[in-house]
Amino acid sequence: MRTPAIFIVMFCSFSFAAAPAFAQRTPTPGMWAVGGAIGASLPTDASLDSGLDVAVSVEGYLTSRVSVRGQLGGSWWDIVGRGFTGTVTPLRLDGNVVYNWEGGAIHPFVTGGVGMYRYRSEIGAGPDTSDTKAGFNVGGGIEYFLTRRATVTGEALYHKTGAFNTRAATFNDGSFWTLGVGLKAYLGR
Repeated sequence: MRTPAIFIVMFCSFSFAAAPAFAQRTPTPGMWAVGGAIGASLPTDASLDSGLDVAVSVEGYLTSRVSVRGQLGGSWWDIVGRGFTGTVTPLRLDGNVVYNWEGGAIHPFVTGGVGMYRYRSEIGAGPDTSDTKAGFNVGGGIEYFLTRRATVTGEALYHKTGAFNTRAATFNDGSFWTLGVGLKAYLGR
């Protein structure tokens, strides 16, 4: 599935061209933000094909630079080159700490945290199976302020987990990258 990458580039290009630059937009302590993103998921296991990724998040600001974020996301991967076909759909719930830098209308950020990853698999006509693993993630991105309380985000995250089992086989590496663009709205104060 290579289509999400094209969508990401087009969406970013339109968003950046359509919005004027604003002055400093640092969030204040006690603010909340909600967001959503769509993009691509790139598994590191060679027998899993890239796929679509979607995520929603809630973020609370401890200071103007540091926030705590909860994110729920899911991906869809096709199984390739294993002698059988099927789909693996990882669902994740991550808790992260995010640090952002002021850059006027542009705020670069880094993030890292831990999470639970549930790998559901559909293989052939048999019953679906799932395997849950603990993991961690690290990454970063850029947030561009369209208005005082609305932003466009671009983010890359690396999710590290171990092997996971399906009914037909064990996949030696459940790790993957997510690349996404999204929208974020600030609430409160």
